[in-house]
Amino acid sequence: MAGTLPELFAAAVRRDGASPFLTYYDDVTGERIELSAVTTANWVAKTANLLVDEYELEPEETVAIGLPPHWLGVVWALATWSAGASVTTGEGDLAITGPDFRVRGNRESVASALLPLGGRFRDPVPDGVHDYGAEVYNHPDLFVPFTPPTPGSPAYDGRTHAELIAAATPIAQRILVTRDLVDPVGLGLLVGVILGGGSIVLCRNLDPAKLERRLADEKVDRVVED
Repeated sequence: MAGTLPELFAAAVRRDGASPFLTYYDDVTGERIELSAVTTANWVAKTANLLVDEYELEPEETVAIGLPPHWLGVVWALATWSAGASVTTGEGDLAITGPDFRVRGNRESVASALLPLGGRFRDPVPDGVHDYGAEVYNHPDLFVPFTPPTPGSPAYDGRTHAELIAAATPIAQRILVTRDLVDPVGLGLLVGVILGGGSIVLCRNLDPAKLERRLADEKVDRVVED
């Protein structure tokens, strides 16, 4: 078994890179995006390069993810781990926030407009905040870390990569969830899916009237209740 989360995800990409890995819906905006493992890996690499090259993220630093349930939360978590750093639910050295700008990093603050395909803000962002959508596309979709994490490296609020992997239950099914996949509970689902070869349908602002049709359209095996 892979010893770190980036190794685990790389194994999933090699195993079945073209199939859907994460399908995201927002029933308020009407957005739907489907990411294969390969496409997710490209976003992760671009984001990891951004974190290291532009924001000089170091392995001992932490990243706070202050996003609603969204596919970019998964990308940021995987990019943080790829760079050897750790995700925190507290104050981070770096932070990613949504358009409410409610979370700030101690050293660098980044914001996403949460527009389709990670698009940039249409209006200027506050001083001291970077626009993720304006900067990420300039970076390559291959990332090679200077200091790769080890199984014993901190990954999430002090827990190591090995501990997170050992605690996860493999999920081989296609599951539908409405919760944040990088909060303390959702993280177990994310790691379990990567470990077990499953896939995720992540629904934000789920319209209950659309649930049955979505389950059928997306061939969902199981709904994971909050």
